[in-house]
Amino acid sequence: MKNELSTPMKRTGTGILDCLLCQPGTATTRRCHLRVRIGGYLLLAGLSLGLVHPGALPAQDKLEALERIGIRRSEQEAQFFLKDSQSPFFAKGFNYIRLRAAEGASGGDHATFDADTKNTRASYDPERAEAMFSALSKAGYNTVRVFIIGRSSVNPGIAGDYDTTKAFHEPYMENVLDFLRRATRHRIRVFPAFGDGELPLNAYYRERLRGKGHNKNVNVLTEEGVAARVEHITSFLSTIKNREPVLLPTLLGLQCQNEAYLRADQWPFTEKSGVLKAANGKTYDLAKTEERQAMMEEGYRHYHERIVEAVKAIDAEMLVAEGVFVPRAVGMDPAQHAGLWPGKKGDERYPPTLTTLGKGRLDFLDVHFYRTRAKESVEDALRLNLGSTGFFTPEMAEMRKTKPVIVGEFGAFDFVEKTFEESVQSMVRVRDLALMERVNGMLYWTYDCFEQSRLHHAAANWTLFVEKMGNFEKKTGLNQSE
Repeated sequence: MKNELSTPMKRTGTGILDCLLCQPGTATTRRCHLRVRIGGYLLLAGLSLGLVHPGALPAQDKLEALERIGIRRSEQEAQFFLKDSQSPFFAKGFNYIRLRAAEGASGGDHATFDADTKNTRASYDPERAEAMFSALSKAGYNTVRVFIIGRSSVNPGIAGDYDTTKAFHEPYMENVLDFLRRATRHRIRVFPAFGDGELPLNAYYRERLRGKGHNKNVNVLTEEGVAARVEHITSFLSTIKNREPVLLPTLLGLQCQNEAYLRADQWPFTEKSGVLKAANGKTYDLAKTEERQAMMEEGYRHYHERIVEAVKAIDAEMLVAEGVFVPRAVGMDPAQHAGLWPGKKGDERYPPTLTTLGKGRLDFLDVHFYRTRAKESVEDALRLNLGSTGFFTPEMAEMRKTKPVIVGEFGAFDFVEKTFEESVQSMVRVRDLALMERVNGMLYWTYDCFEQSRLHHAAANWTLFVEKMGNFEKKTGLNQSE
């Protein structure tokens, strides 16, 4: 669905140079010199002070690493498992999302881990995250999906300050690390999705690309775009490995982006003739439907291969996934709309099918499901939506022997289910149908993102939600195992 803190310093009445506190929710570090007068002596000490929210968890606290998650292949369906205990692992939990809009506006964009920048205030709320983890662990859930993102001036996110930040905004990463520590203490996995395929909104990334990074096709189909996306994802992973490697097993995996798609109304698909040499080294004739389609499908496979290769060079055990919405959600018939010709349908987004993604080097796949037609039953909606992405084909059945599939988003719109009670009844049916298809995980949209007013969020009536839904792994009751 959708740079360094420049805080001034002041002299206090005690004779100590004191850093002004960050806005609530920030988390960063800064080196300061303190003058301390003890008796007749003046001491000068250089200290690294953590300017963090009072509730932030210190990095030095002892953490017990979670078990690594692997994938066990099967003649039926592959499954996740815990490597030490060899126990099966079913990813069950929620999308945890915070949105923030410009003053006076509604809705907004992702701001879950936002820290102070020159022009914006922090948004990260560690106490709210802690309360969420506590509620989930008590109810038997084990996974939270989050967005690593920074694409707007209102919420710069990981991009930080446009002119000065490089690969990532340091205080933003400190907030992410704090979140991962909390998750680890509650024995909960975190599944980060790297935006919607864009690059962080700063000069370091955007100034090197055609179209200043506003054309996401460039990020998949050109060498410059692929290289920038690889750097974006791997700088995140390398930071965790270098600073707190104990947190690496807390990651369920890395999701290349929330929902993969290319646009027919942007270059190169707006070109109707000529040839293009893509990032994979192949040349495609833009006048031919089959070559335009191949450019998208082979382009995604190359893009994912590059990301997987780079991620596993840093951490050989880290899983890599991709998310996708179904073609039916954007009025697309994969056969009828081949070639990404602009103007062929109202929504110019073209997602790859699950079967397209499954041919590449990704470790597992994530498909999203929402019912958007009130007159359509849950059963029909699931069959038609997942069918449009190839979920029920023999080809997909073969892929599922080696690649787990999760439903990384499912949720209920208020124009389909009018009340929360109705939404829970429908979600129970979605859960049961998904379990019948032997998926490997389910993550509800969302836990408590009330900023999105058109969806029903679990925390609106947490007791009822847990009572009816259990922890998604079984049709009835709670299973408290990891």
